[in-house]
Amino acid sequence: MLSSSDSWANLPTQASEKQLLELLNPINSFSADFNQLLTDQKGQSLQTLSGVLHGQKPDKIYWSVLQPAAQTIVSNGSHLWLYDPDLEQVIIEPYINNPEANPISLLLGNPKQLPENFKVLQQNNLAGSTLQFLLKPVKSNSLYTGLTLEFKRDILSAISFSDNLGQTTTIMLTELTLNPVFKDNFFTFEIPLGVDVVNHAH
Repeated sequence: MLSSSDSWANLPTQASEKQLLELLNPINSFSADFNQLLTDQKGQSLQTLSGVLHGQKPDKIYWSVLQPAAQTIVSNGSHLWLYDPDLEQVIIEPYINNPEANPISLLLGNPKQLPENFKVLQQNNLAGSTLQFLLKPVKSNSLYTGLTLEFKRDILSAISFSDNLGQTTTIMLTELTLNPVFKDNFFTFEIPLGVDVVNHAH
């Protein structure tokens, strides 16, 4: 679990941004297992998810939830598919690269755009090999109040963000593979036969 400490290091913003960019820049693609936890203001668990996450720049993602119920989210950079096997339904949306609405897009876009959307602070965690970066949205109407990126031995290990209701979502990454090579059509979702399709991407 990410640290909830408020003792963020008082480093110059530019120095924190520079170090974070140096950690994000080598990420051109990735694959990882994930466990996601949603908690309320009191830290009580509201929801847990687990599955597999794949990503590739620019703006390509394959998010497969395995537990407790299957769900798949796929983006090829222009379209976004949301597939719910239980409902036998696919929803197609236009993909929008907006890190203030979708924290995962921070990993899939141009890291140099990060200072346009966030003020970056840094905290050294108690473990010497762990770094945490707190990102505060520049805009006051952002969907969440803060975002934390955690790196262990310079490898991304967790993403956490809190919304305006006081709820916190933490995505913990394990078995992360950096810069795997995917097939050309890997991030284009093949719609199963017989499912309902709701297309908002026209």
